[in-house]
Amino acid sequence: MTRSDDDWSPTSFGFELESVDKGTTLKFFHQDWKAQNDHFKVASYCWAILLKGLKDYLENGLVIPFEERS
Repeated sequence: MTRSDDDWSPTSFGFELESVDKGTTLKFFHQDWKAQNDHFKVASYCWAILLKGLKDYLENGLVIPFEERS
């Protein structure tokens, strides 16, 4: 990332994949926030929407075009 908000810069995010009996579990993290401010809340919500879309696609083949996402 070349530019970001000051509160985003010190953070890092990623994921781990874990094999389980019925498939694979994705463990996502976004860590090292200095404060749980409004930007933290918005980022958390956006990650949740993105990961829900990934889940819907992987489990059901459902794709929602970007323009139709809320």
